[in-house]
Amino acid sequence: MKRRLIATICCIMALCVLSGCLLAREDVGRNAFDDRLIGVFITTEFIDLFDFESFLSENIRDFRGGEINVDGNAQAYQGRLYATQIPRTLIDEETGEAMQTVDFIFEGIDGIMFLVLPIIETTEFEGRGYAIMADDAINNVNIGTNVGDDFRNSTRSGTIHIAQHNKDKVIYLNPVYQRADGSVYLESGSGASLFGDGVIITQSEEASTTITENGKTKTDNISFSISAEIMFAPEKIIILQMDANNSLISQTEYEPDAMPETLALETNTAYLIVETHSRDNAGILNISRKIYDSGDEYIETFFARADGFCVKHQTQITWDITKA
Repeated sequence: MKRRLIATICCIMALCVLSGCLLAREDVGRNAFDDRLIGVFITTEFIDLFDFESFLSENIRDFRGGEINVDGNAQAYQGRLYATQIPRTLIDEETGEAMQTVDFIFEGIDGIMFLVLPIIETTEFEGRGYAIMADDAINNVNIGTNVGDDFRNSTRSGTIHIAQHNKDKVIYLNPVYQRADGSVYLESGSGASLFGDGVIITQSEEASTTITENGKTKTDNISFSISAEIMFAPEKIIILQMDANNSLISQTEYEPDAMPETLALETNTAYLIVETHSRDNAGILNISRKIYDSGDEYIETFFARADGFCVKHQTQITWDITKA
């Protein structure tokens, strides 16, 4: 089953840390664009792209029995899995304007996509920005750019939440690259095991290239990091509406994956108590509570998908402005 990708076009100006630093146009024909690191594809199974048949046929004369060691020249036989590009139209809910975008699908492989594609200066967008394509299991996305005279360091990070019963899975970060012709491919990545309650691990992929901007050569460093956090899968969400005297006005129970998009509050509601009910490994009920007041615009809750990843959901709160 293919994951539903949420393509969010997000124009984020690059952060220039040096006073007076200007956004520069990248020169055509720069020497390292063919292999730009644009993201990671997260899987719970190892993607084996090693061409063992070619390795064996070309190195059989060096084989003397026992174990076959491929460490010395393994990179030459590492394969690539190219993505299928599927055009898609996005509609701006406010303006009704249509925007053309592309989904990248790695056929036959389940995984979580996290891509950040650079937007070069155009007549519509002056400056540098990014198109973010992220599965809805990617939370807390953060993008930063640090520019100097001879370098540009770009960092991209996000968090995935994994239901406790899937804690023994191995998480693989498979790097995704884009070539100058627009084609996108991934390579086999490294894995990390998740063990223990409440564990948090962080994995990273990074790449460095040399680029030329305005006739000057600089190093372009790009890194992607993903933090994986174990959490108990929510079983139900209860919302308590309370008045200014701390008396209960209403109580509503929701399935975690059925939280509403918006919530209109009762007239006298002064604050909310949101309870998340879950169970630990021993089956003992765990209830966490969070208070929301008139300064909050959204309720944040989680629900567990069938693949074991937990997705954050935001419910917009509509406060009754007529209340005393």
